[in-house]
Amino acid sequence: MLQLFPIQLFGMTLKGLDSSNDYDYQLGKLRRRVTNDGSISLYNENYKEGFHCNDGALQETVSKFFKPSELDRLKNADKVSILDVCIGLGYNTATLLNDILLRKQPVDWWGLEIDKRPLDFAIKNKILHKFCTTEVITYLERLSRQGSWEQKDTRGKVLWGDARVKIKDIPTKIKFDLILLDPFSPQKCPQLWNQEFLGYLSNKLSRDGRLITYCTASAIRKSLIKEGLKIFSILPTNKSNSKWSAGTIAINQKNNENMREFFKPLSKMELEHLETKSSVPYRDPTGMATKDEILMTRVKEQSQSILENTSSWKKRWKLAESA
Repeated sequence: MLQLFPIQLFGMTLKGLDSSNDYDYQLGKLRRRVTNDGSISLYNENYKEGFHCNDGALQETVSKFFKPSELDRLKNADKVSILDVCIGLGYNTATLLNDILLRKQPVDWWGLEIDKRPLDFAIKNKILHKFCTTEVITYLERLSRQGSWEQKDTRGKVLWGDARVKIKDIPTKIKFDLILLDPFSPQKCPQLWNQEFLGYLSNKLSRDGRLITYCTASAIRKSLIKEGLKIFSILPTNKSNSKWSAGTIAINQKNNENMREFFKPLSKMELEHLETKSSVPYRDPTGMATKDEILMTRVKEQSQSILENTSSWKKRWKLAESA
């Protein structure tokens, strides 16, 4: 059973913030959440969605981001470059840095995030201290306080603000070995799942890089395919409630990887999912559209589409509850 509590941060109970405050209105009131594995997460009342799944914040991070990254494949690289899209409380970045820096391997880390509060909360409440080294905690504290860290040949920088805008501030020459895509779900935050933004991310992948996300939506997978990437399905763990996939990995066409321990090619069922109306992409050509504008545009395009109804696909594969 999940437990929700108002959280105390810098003398303010976020549950009680004045709803007329523009910052609070746009980003959402936050509530502390204890997930089923005992790790701490947050719940955003405006989005009506948690930062992590019910199974557990740490469990989700490990199974859907850390393990599929397969960091050992990068152990001989001169430097590991990482882009964390929506860093939230910092779980994804913390687990990766913990492993890479223990090997004394240089890191070039970038983050995109609009809301400073979750990371501030995680640092103040020492949520990540149980599984992170002192070095990693120090770097995250610097991100929270000043937005960056630099230590010899390891550095990190978070770009606060709308990711659609801030991604353009990352130097063109920088390509990433890992891109972690972890916003709220597409229906809740289509601004960061649209075809155009996914195109920006795809262009930032290194030759052997991986874009990793928990999302299995056919619209997202189809958009990544349209950007020239190969798509794989993350294998669900025994502890996961997912019946067929725990997420998506996208790689460049020139990358020769095919099947690894934690992911596999899309099944026939998943491939057929890409040919339904649910695969119609989210669109935001200007990079400034609101959530409602993006959703309305997609609904209109779906209504005009000749693709198979997604309900027929669900019925055929007996996925009425899980798809």
